[in-house]
Formats: sequence, structure tokens, C-alpha cells
Amino acid sequence: MKKEWLNYIGVTLVLFFFWVAVSGSFHWPQLVVGFAAAVFVVYFNRNMLITSKDRPPVNLKNILWLFGYFFKLLRDILIANFQVAYLVLHPRMPIVPNMVPLKVEIDSVASRVLLGNSITLTPGTLTVLADEKDFLVHALTIENGEALKDWPLIARLKLMEGGK
Repeated sequence: MKKEWLNYIGVTLVLFFFWVAVSGSFHWPQLVVGFAAAVFVVYFNRNMLITSKDRPPVNLKNILWLFGYFFKLLRDILIANFQVAYLVLHPRMPIVPNMVPLKVEIDSVASRVLLGNSITLTPGTLTVLADEKDFLVHALTIENGEALKDWPLIARLKLMEGGK
């Protein structure tokens, strides 16, 4: 129970600092409104927060791992942008939309959410269904859809999960 409250306090502080960064004001009325908004958002969405038992521990190793993951994701997003631009600008537009079933052996809820969002952020793919170990992904080409089955980011998520 104590860890749960620490999680709520941490999320509240992150939201409050985001409010301060976006508002750009340090006047006390705006700070009070920002803090109240952060508290209300956390309170009314507390059942949707990923609890400490559902996510990997926060430590230096996992933080560094996460930065590496995001840099690899950014690289894949950049490459996919060029691939989609090529498909759209090609005179014959060789798009073959398809739905790809993807089975992943990832146990952590946080890792599955991260994977689903990573797929959707990558141009040319969209996570349509994410249910336990089964994902359904829409891809612009058959090659891109099949390449997801051996996507290195899935292997990175499995590796991180195994190193808890």
C-alpha cells in the first residue's frame, strides 16, 4: 500500500512539473491550480496507472536501457518515414495493406503497452489489437508486416523483462 501511494505522489509531481513547464508561470494562483489539477487527474485515473508490481523497477540500468530503446525506436521511425514516403510517391504506389497476427512472449503489462505504442508510432504500421500475448497489426506492405515478427525492439523488450 505504501509503494502505491509513492507511485501516486510521483505521478502527481511529474504532472505538476509538466503544468509548470507548459504554463511558464510561477505565480501562486497558477501553481495552486496546477497542483490541484495534477491531484485530480491522478485521483480519478488511479485505477489506470501502472503500479509498481506491473512495471520493471526504476534503477539506473533500466533507465539506461530505456534511453537505448527510445534511440533505436527513433531510428526505426526515421527509416519507416522514408519507406512510407517512397511507397506513397512511387508511380504505381505498391501498397498492399494487410493485417499481421503477432505473437509475443512478453509478460509485463508495461512492456506490452510500450510495444503496442512503438508499433503504432512507426509509420506504416498500426496496432489494432493488443490482447495478452496476441497483437494484430495493420501494415502497409506484406514485407513490413512480416518484418515485425523479427523486430529487434521486441527482442530488447524480452531481454529487459528477463533481466528483472
